[in-house]
Amino acid sequence: MTNTISRRLLAIDEGRQQLSLVDTATDTFHWTLDLSPYPLARDLQRIDAARALVGFDRGFFELDIESGRVLHACARWTDVTAVHRRPDGHTLVTGWNLDGTGGVNVLTLDRDWNVVASARRDGDYVRLMRPTPDGTYLLCTNDHILETAPDLTERRRFGVSEFEHAWKAERNGDGTTLVSGGYGAVMVLFDAAGNVQQRCGAAADLPAEVAPFFYASFQQLDNGHLLVANWQGHGPDNGHKGRQLLEFDAQRRLAGTWSAPQRISSLQGILVLD
Repeated sequence: MTNTISRRLLAIDEGRQQLSLVDTATDTFHWTLDLSPYPLARDLQRIDAARALVGFDRGFFELDIESGRVLHACARWTDVTAVHRRPDGHTLVTGWNLDGTGGVNVLTLDRDWNVVASARRDGDYVRLMRPTPDGTYLLCTNDHILETAPDLTERRRFGVSEFEHAWKAERNGDGTTLVSGGYGAVMVLFDAAGNVQQRCGAAADLPAEVAPFFYASFQQLDNGHLLVANWQGHGPDNGHKGRQLLEFDAQRRLAGTWSAPQRISSLQGILVLD
């Protein structure tokens, strides 16, 4: 029997198009924001103690974490899939056809949200993008991870057969890369050379009630644990299909789960605050 996860986090419910501040220990929803003005919100980043950056289909907004109030919004495009605020204050906006030429783009915005650089490559699919400590970009392009230079020229690609709509890739300090496999419902750790080092979270290794379906956003915690959002499908009535949030320990054994089926249908984005 696993424990109930005890975390304070921002949670995107894709099925009901809502963003909430949740304390999973007590099932407390401190606030819930209707995302209908900000459709297809997928990406979350904490930018300081008080604010988070939220990416959605048309751009991004800055959120006051404690109140759930939208502070500023930038909505200029369609098919934005990822946003990232750099330490210098510039914002990277990733998506498809953002410059009107029908490819995958990463735009760089200055502090005043003016576009100061635009990169493009051929392609029709991209999900979350993360920069690496080496200055490259990791783009999830369905069945593989594409690592590129900032101008989107390919450096290398890697993946496994389970990847289908792979969602997020994150480079660790030791050079390894952790990826959530989307419909493959597996977490895969690649070594610095791009070879598989570890898999975890496969259905065969979990209790049946977890029902892994689509591994979306994840967060690696300071204690070595890993939190994973187990998305269950489009629409408002998926909350009872499986456990929505999974926690794996440092050895990648299932350590805890959490669900709020009356409040969340399909958990997709998470940002741990404690």
